[in-house]
Amino acid sequence: SHELRTPISVIQGYVNLLDRWGKNDEKTMQESIDAIKSETYNMKDLVEQLLFLAKGDNETIQLQLEEFDACDIVDEIVREAQMIDLSHTFNLDLDKSAFISADKSLIKQAIRILVDNSIKYTPEGEAISLRVSKDSDSVRITVQDSGIGIDSESLPRIFNRFYRSDDSRARKTGGSGLGLAIAKWIIERHGAYFEVLSRLNIGTRVTIVMPMIIKSDQIENIP
Repeated sequence: SHELRTPISVIQGYVNLLDRWGKNDEKTMQESIDAIKSETYNMKDLVEQLLFLAKGDNETIQLQLEEFDACDIVDEIVREAQMIDLSHTFNLDLDKSAFISADKSLIKQAIRILVDNSIKYTPEGEAISLRVSKDSDSVRITVQDSGIGIDSESLPRIFNRFYRSDDSRARKTGGSGLGLAIAKWIIERHGAYFEVLSRLNIGTRVTIVMPMIIKSDQIENIP
């Protein structure tokens, strides 16, 4: 409820400002309109995230499983990120033929959440790296940044709903504290898991470990 009250309070504040001063002050009017739009978008995102988690809790989300190369969606996510984020560089390392059986749209959503977090907390000009690798029976999808990092006390709680290790900074970046909870639900629903390593002021590395599908023509190449 706190997460909904905050944007509502902000909107109410700007509506009052608009009502009192905006009619005669174009700058105040535009500032108020922009702020109300921003908070409205934030509320829409929050409601959609809450609805997703509610459906997940009620087990009403059905996975649409298909076999695909994880490299394809990681490459797609990087290309999309490069178009909308010009302040970071993106490094890509793909070990091709990393086949998994999964709901492609949901896995893409989970990876995008990790990338969005890296973008939010990594200084401009720094790099964000994505890697797809394989071992004998699993595919590893890694997102690594050189951002602010997460302290050891907060690390076990980052997948909790509404948890934010740096609340004031998260508000500035528009975080709801639900993104990683959604990613966790998606990944665990696929029988997969996360590995997380982070150091303050050095960066964070998050790896999704998923069961790999071994094609017949790959058997002789298994490491």
